[in-house]
Amino acid sequence: MDLLQQFRQHCAAEQLVQPGDRLLLAVSGGVDSRVMFDLFCELQKDPSFASKDSEGKSGLRPSGLQLAVGHVNHQLRGEESDEDEAFVKTLAQAADLPFYSERVEVSTYARTHKLSLEAAARELRYQALENFREDWQARAIVTAHTLDDQAETILDHILRGCGLAGLAGMAAHTDFYLSTSSKNRRHPVAAFEHKKNEGGAVALPDASPLSDEKPLKGQLQKKILRPLLPFSREQLEDYAKVRQLQWREDRTNTETRFRRNRLRHELLPLLKTRFNPQIAGSLQRLAAIAASAENYFQAEAEAGLQKIIKEQQSGKIILDLELFWKYFPIIQRYLIRAAMRRLVGEPVELTFAETARMLALLQGADKTDLNNHKPAAGKRYIWRKQVEVRVDHDGAVFEKQKENGKKKKASAVIVPVTIGKHCEIPDTNLALLVERKELPADWRRQVNAHSQFVDAEKVRGELQVRFPQPGDRFVPLRTNDGAAAEGGSKKLSDFFTDLKVPLHRRRTTPILAGDHIIWICGHRLDNRCKITPATRNVLHLQLLSLDDDGSAA
Repeated sequence: MDLLQQFRQHCAAEQLVQPGDRLLLAVSGGVDSRVMFDLFCELQKDPSFASKDSEGKSGLRPSGLQLAVGHVNHQLRGEESDEDEAFVKTLAQAADLPFYSERVEVSTYARTHKLSLEAAARELRYQALENFREDWQARAIVTAHTLDDQAETILDHILRGCGLAGLAGMAAHTDFYLSTSSKNRRHPVAAFEHKKNEGGAVALPDASPLSDEKPLKGQLQKKILRPLLPFSREQLEDYAKVRQLQWREDRTNTETRFRRNRLRHELLPLLKTRFNPQIAGSLQRLAAIAASAENYFQAEAEAGLQKIIKEQQSGKIILDLELFWKYFPIIQRYLIRAAMRRLVGEPVELTFAETARMLALLQGADKTDLNNHKPAAGKRYIWRKQVEVRVDHDGAVFEKQKENGKKKKASAVIVPVTIGKHCEIPDTNLALLVERKELPADWRRQVNAHSQFVDAEKVRGELQVRFPQPGDRFVPLRTNDGAAAEGGSKKLSDFFTDLKVPLHRRRTTPILAGDHIIWICGHRLDNRCKITPATRNVLHLQLLSLDDDGSAA
């Protein structure tokens, strides 16, 4: 069976190509992408891929399969890069296919964003290809990654240290994400030139897309197809020779100063010669097994996450630790990854060490002791200045940091309160309303955590709302729980501890004060302002939530 027939059967079996499909071919001009270009041109002639809509309509290929060619010129090899560009443009024109190209300044971009040349080239390449795909409204980007590329990728992951996701290598068809951070990076204007049907081309270095993780709602979901993964580079070269195809050679592909080239020209040949001639196929089978296991664990974690989330709001997720520990250790790791993905809203590539550190924090133990499951309230871990992970009495808290990686110091916030007007409390969705009135006959029925009455004559000083400050003390109003004896002063920190108020909530608990604390909002009044039989005029204190439009409700 020749390569074309195998390719046709593979595309049909894996449903890589759909009837009447619209695909963007990423063509560098090298032998791999040159063969891919030829195979897809042949596939256009195949009636088995015909769409019903294309039958009998003029101007469409017999199969209804529509193709365009995309090419990125990294400008790293001077005239050779320009010659690659011209070569691919000629191919597209000869086949009467739309041609898209873009020239990018990899070196400048790498310096600006502190990336390696390989990482910068990959990021710019996928940005450009995605721009082409959007312009032409293609369903997917098609790359020419081969069985050998897959083997190199897996070996590279193993040598760097990886989990199941790394062992899974590259998938034949993938939903991926162009992260919003890289999507928003702009190229230097003089070096970033988008051309349609003219200019641009360069060999595509072998690399996987920016992210291959499961889609999350609201992300920039894209599609990558890799139809050549089952085929070796040797098979493609044989096909090219038999078909007398011309292609471009990239001299940098032989330079062993690049890690990828050392894997290709030194390690992989050694493994083939000394250990296993079919090493690429063996690694491909390993990838298939790892991918199945990875998909299973991710699905289990997503289902488990729904069960163990105690609280979820914008920028914060709280997990039930008691339920968390009931899962197997490997699922616990996937639960952490799932929680981080849910919180950040884009694919999160946690290292093994980062996951282990979060897990150790949840266990409340030293990072070398993974058997102690007693959470240590108050300890925290800041992940890459983006997410704070901590344990408190509520459970495991994952909370986004401010843009600068630091939280505003709540104790510095002081807002004057005007009687009769709503006072919005900064960094919360709350407002405080203080009204002067006569003591209602049914005032006790109106008292709850968010509504209190105090004797207006006993309030001294200018009213203000603030957050807890070091050294705060007050005289808690005596309650049936016996939290404090009437008249006894108490440290606010001790009061919070007795009520088991989580540390992060203590920092943002509003306090109404005059010349002393009047009300720990939502918790307790100060005894010095309490209602007595002699009270006639009162201040009605109300803690209100704000609607989305900012109005108090």
